[in-house]
Amino acid sequence: MLQAADTLRQDKAFDALTSAILERDPARTADTFFRMVKDEGRSIPEAVSVVMAAEAPFVQVPNHINIKDGQLVLINNDHTILGIRTSAALIPYMPKGYEMLPMLQSVWYIPAGLDIWNQLLGKYPGRYASMKGMNVPPPDYGPVVWNQDQKPLREGNTIEERLQNHMLATMGGEVVRSYRLFLDLAADPEARDQLRDQMLFLGLIDIQDTIAGRKARNTGHKALRARAITGLADYVGWDNAHGVFYTGVPDMAIGPLYYSAYDAACVMLNEAFPDGHKHLREDNKTPLSPAEVESFIDLLTTGTGPAVWNQLTEYLKAGKSVRGLGDTIQIGSAELILRNVVPRKFTDGQHPFDYCNTANHWIRTSTSNYQPRILYLMANFVNDSAQANKWHTSGLAEELKGFDGNGRTPEHLLKQLDESIMSFDIAGSTAVANAYLQTGADRSKYFSTVAVTASKFQDDPHNQKITHSAIQEYENNSTHLKDRLLLAAVRQLAGWPKMPGERDCYARFMSDWIKH
Repeated sequence: MLQAADTLRQDKAFDALTSAILERDPARTADTFFRMVKDEGRSIPEAVSVVMAAEAPFVQVPNHINIKDGQLVLINNDHTILGIRTSAALIPYMPKGYEMLPMLQSVWYIPAGLDIWNQLLGKYPGRYASMKGMNVPPPDYGPVVWNQDQKPLREGNTIEERLQNHMLATMGGEVVRSYRLFLDLAADPEARDQLRDQMLFLGLIDIQDTIAGRKARNTGHKALRARAITGLADYVGWDNAHGVFYTGVPDMAIGPLYYSAYDAACVMLNEAFPDGHKHLREDNKTPLSPAEVESFIDLLTTGTGPAVWNQLTEYLKAGKSVRGLGDTIQIGSAELILRNVVPRKFTDGQHPFDYCNTANHWIRTSTSNYQPRILYLMANFVNDSAQANKWHTSGLAEELKGFDGNGRTPEHLLKQLDESIMSFDIAGSTAVANAYLQTGADRSKYFSTVAVTASKFQDDPHNQKITHSAIQEYENNSTHLKDRLLLAAVRQLAGWPKMPGERDCYARFMSDWIKH
C-alpha cells in the first residue's frame, strides 16, 4: 500500500525542508537533507522520499507552453525530479567519501526550480527567471500550487482495463483523472511492472516530429520525466513514493501532447510488415557489422528523414537486432555532441542523447513488442537535430591531433581532464578524454572522475544526466564505437553554458559535508 501523503507530511524533517524550500534557501535545504542521513542515520532513499514530498506541490505547471505577445513560450518544469533520479543512479560511480555529492547538488537546486510558470512571467525568482535575465525581487507570497494532490481512483476490473483507462486519460490530457488512476495502479504490487512499462512507453511516444524552427519544444522531456518517476519509485520503494508521484505524474498528461511521429512509425511498420511487426523483438538477432554501424551513423547525420527511416526498415527486414540498432542510434546521438562547437547548441545534442538513453533503457528492460516503433523515433530525433544544426561533418579528428598525451600517466590525464572541463575547454577536454581512453586504462576510474566533475555544477541537472546516460550506454553498448559515448559526456560538460554561482554547493561539500 502506498504511504499516505499525510504520513510523509508528519515526518519530523518535512516542515524544516518545506520552510527552507519556500524561503529559497538552497544551503539550508541541502544541509537539512544531509543531517537526515548523517546525523539521524536515515537512508538516502528515505530522505529522498521526504524531500520530494516537500517540493511536490510547488513544482507543478498548468501547461507546457504559454503565449506572450502572440508567440509561444516553452515551459519545462521537471529539472528537480530529473536531477534527483540521476543523482541516485550516479551514487555507485562516486569515489569513497563523495557518495552524497550528486544528491546534495540536486537537493540544493530545488528552491531554484519552483513555479516555473511564474518564473518565466517575471513573477517568481529562480533559475529560469535568472536564465532569462530577469532580476525578480523576493515575493511576499509563495509559489502557486497549480495541481492539487489527489486520491486514487479505480476504473475497470482487471489490471489491463485499468491500465488502458490510465493510458487514454494521459493521452487525452486529463491531468487529474490520469493522476488518480495512476495512484490506484501504483498501490497494487501486481500492477507495478506493467505500470512502469506503460509510463516509459507513454513518455517515449510523446515527442514531436521536428525541433527545427521551433521554440516551444518537447525535446524528449516526457520520456525523461517518466524515467525519473519510475526510477525513483524503484529507488525509494513504491510504497514510499507518493512525493515522487505527486511531483511527476500529473505532468505526464499536461499539454501539449505530441504523438504524430509515433503514428507515422506505426504506419510505416504496418506497411513494411503486413503480417505484423510484433515478432521483430524476438526474431531479429543479427548484429550490425562495423561497416553497417558506421554507414548508418553517417546516414543519421547527413541523410534525409525518409532515407533514414527507409534504411531502418531495410535493416529490420534483414533481421537486424532491435537492441543493436538502438545501440547504433545512440552512437549517432553522441556524434551530434562531438560535432558541435557552439555552447548554446549543445542542448540540441544533449536532448537526443538522453532521450535515446531512456529508449534503450526501456528496450533493455521491457518485453513489449512495440520496441521497433521506438527505433524510428530515436532515429528521427537524431537526424532532425543534425539537420537543424547542419552537423553534417566532424572536426573532431583535427581537434584530437592538437593534443599530445605521450609521457603522461593515466592519473595525470584524469587530473587534467577535470581541470579542462572546469575551465570550459571544449576541444581540450575532448582531446584529454580521448588520450586517456586510448591508453586502455581503467574505465571505472574514468567514470568516477567524470561523475565527480559533473557533480561540481549545480545550475542544471542535465550535467549529471548526460554523464549517467553516457556511462550506462557505454556499459551496455554492443558497437565498436562505444568510446564515443564517453567522449560526448565530457564535451557536453565542458561546453554547455553554466550559471553564476554554480560551484557554491561543491564548495560547501568540500568545506563541511565531506568531513562529517
